[in-house]
Amino acid sequence: MTILVTGSSGFVGLNIVEHLLAEGRNVVGIADRDLPAIARFEFAGLPGHYIGIVADVRQESSIRRIMGEHNVTRVIHAAAITSNAARERTQASQTVGVNLGGLTAVASAAAQHGVERFVFVSSNAIFGGGTPDYELLHEDYPKNPGNIYALSKWTGEMILEKLGASAGLDWVAGRLAGVFGPWEYRTGLRDTMNPVFQANTLAFDGAAATLPRPGRSNWHFSRDAASALSTLLLAPAHQHRIYNLGTPYVWSIGDWCERLAGHFPQFTISVGEGEGSPIDLYGDSDGGILSGARFTEEFGPTGTHDLDAAFDHLMNWHEAHGFFGLERSAA
Repeated sequence: MTILVTGSSGFVGLNIVEHLLAEGRNVVGIADRDLPAIARFEFAGLPGHYIGIVADVRQESSIRRIMGEHNVTRVIHAAAITSNAARERTQASQTVGVNLGGLTAVASAAAQHGVERFVFVSSNAIFGGGTPDYELLHEDYPKNPGNIYALSKWTGEMILEKLGASAGLDWVAGRLAGVFGPWEYRTGLRDTMNPVFQANTLAFDGAAATLPRPGRSNWHFSRDAASALSTLLLAPAHQHRIYNLGTPYVWSIGDWCERLAGHFPQFTISVGEGEGSPIDLYGDSDGGILSGARFTEEFGPTGTHDLDAAFDHLMNWHEAHGFFGLERSAA
């Protein structure tokens, strides 16, 4: 079995690739750039085999050729531009082109090539920022995408529904919440970094930070996200097309920052009022909590890292990887 991962050099893509390689899988990665050097070095020591290709996911003929040359049997499509309002005012066509044109090209190539399973990395952003705080968001909860990125994810699911029906493509969408963890770095394709990453960067600098509120959610550890997406890819069968992948661990960015303050003594955090660099919490309210009940009932837990486990893992990982990504000049 050979697995194609698009967006393989991005944050979520790196976690997916590492997870699959650790399981001994053969992986072909397609992205707009090579893997970071530290990732190339680390992945070379894993039991699986990786081939990286710099290519444009919007070029269907190229994607189809790559699938044929490497005998690709399954696909995870993670390539996307995670745009904010500022980018969308000037580069909306780029976001739509990559997020929808890229998805359509890769899925169409996969259908023509006859892949066994196509997994689309979708997002809780499709529900919008106006959901009541801490309301549980199941798969059929009303959608209200607040920007072009969110709309592209919801539209992408509908494109796959139509393409799957017409071309016989076996597809699944896994919706992620606010993902944080190892391998997050500034690629220029994700406009607002996860609040955990923002806080970690300030703590690494020994700076002061402020939060407008604690920021409570079931923040999604990247190791758990990669594992759940890989389960959707490799499971012998699936009962549904769409799965919300929310984990059962609900905590606040304030909780995380308290742990950071114990780990980095020069770091300080204020909630509400105070001096320091602000941490962006994606809006003026916390919004809903992404459910994981459907996935859990069928496949088991959506995650195994609670707040303390995720914190310990990430701090150990950063120390072992030279605090990769946290330097403000990192790209």
